[in-house]
Amino acid sequence: MSAEDEVQSVAFLQRMPVESPSVSAHASANEREAAFDRLFEEFASPIYNYALRMVGDPDRAADVAQDTFIKAYRKFDTLTDETSVRSWIYRIATNTAIDQMRRGRHTVPLDETHDQPDSRPGPEAQAIGRTLDGRIQRALLQLRPNHRQALLLSDVEDMSERQIGELLGMSYGAVRTLLCRARGEMRRHLGAEGLTR
Repeated sequence: MSAEDEVQSVAFLQRMPVESPSVSAHASANEREAAFDRLFEEFASPIYNYALRMVGDPDRAADVAQDTFIKAYRKFDTLTDETSVRSWIYRIATNTAIDQMRRGRHTVPLDETHDQPDSRPGPEAQAIGRTLDGRIQRALLQLRPNHRQALLLSDVEDMSERQIGELLGMSYGAVRTLLCRARGEMRRHLGAEGLTR
């Protein structure tokens, strides 16, 4: 096939009706890829940072973030409501982080000397590693996973109780109770670290 034939075949495809299954399937596949690329661009750093706070180790957080996006890509067709994208991706990240913690892998807390450059999602992760006081990070990692999760979603990811409830499959009242208990547990751990008011 000559270059001229290729140009004509491309022109022919552009003139074909949109209802053609091969063209629609190709267009929808391209649209799907573009939509997923936008999702990845928007959520790659926040999901990595959320995972870092959940598991406390940069390498494990990178694994959680990678697994999250692999799962999201495989299930991208199940996403029907664009307004729930944030809840959907955080739900996947939460479940992936919890699965990783349940596997019984050793959690290594970030210490105050975590100043190594990170080739993963970049400056935001480094800033969090440097600015989070080691004592706060240790206290956070001592929380029960559901308490840590609720605090991170509420106080760091700035989600409302309703959004957290949707994400965790809990009622508004149950989320408020969970947050109250999580904050109480965090206060106790911070007190043990010498951070009291």
